[in-house]
Amino acid sequence: MSCSHDAHDHDHDHNHSHDVPLDVSPLDSLYGQIDLPNVTALNAEGGGESGQKVIKSWDMRDDETSWCESEVDDEMIIKIPFTASISLRSITLKAGPSGKVPTSMKLFRDNSGLDFSDASSSTPTQEFDVVDIKDGVEYQVKAAKFNGLTSLTLYFPGNNSDGDEETTRIYYIGLRGTYQALPNRPGVIIYESSARPTDHKTEGVSSGQTFRPGY
Repeated sequence: MSCSHDAHDHDHDHNHSHDVPLDVSPLDSLYGQIDLPNVTALNAEGGGESGQKVIKSWDMRDDETSWCESEVDDEMIIKIPFTASISLRSITLKAGPSGKVPTSMKLFRDNSGLDFSDASSSTPTQEFDVVDIKDGVEYQVKAAKFNGLTSLTLYFPGNNSDGDEETTRIYYIGLRGTYQALPNRPGVIIYESSARPTDHKTEGVSSGQTFRPGY
């Protein structure tokens, strides 16, 4: 049984999100549009390719036999390139156990060169407080900010253990939305792409984001 909850997201528009909770379904999964061989992680145990372990198909969403864990401290970046132009609706994060769950998740659109210095000093496209449970939780993004994506970078600045755990662990990242084939790439256009919004650099926060267990 799916349910919805209120949590906080941080956004520099001072807007509030009142999106209707999404139905749990694999039909709009973007798994097939992720350029999996080029998914990379920074500060990941096992090296950059470890980031690929969290990109799993719908039927593997509950798998806990593979994960990506930070290495020297609790910060981690995961970079996800796409093979199509993406209009993102939501992101599902499964992390844990408690203590290794990130405190927050900062999303940056089309910034594949982002490093830790950039991530800590730049305003993200959107930021979420991460729910401290081990189940997968779906976070609805502000869709207008995530139209026409070619890559998505996730920055996890730390874990929620107050220093008791040294690392952050992610089991699963699931993306949902629509897509359009990129020029010079094979594929069938199934949705009309919306205009890409201009990136912002203004400050601000807001609350009222809706999340729920989901994939």
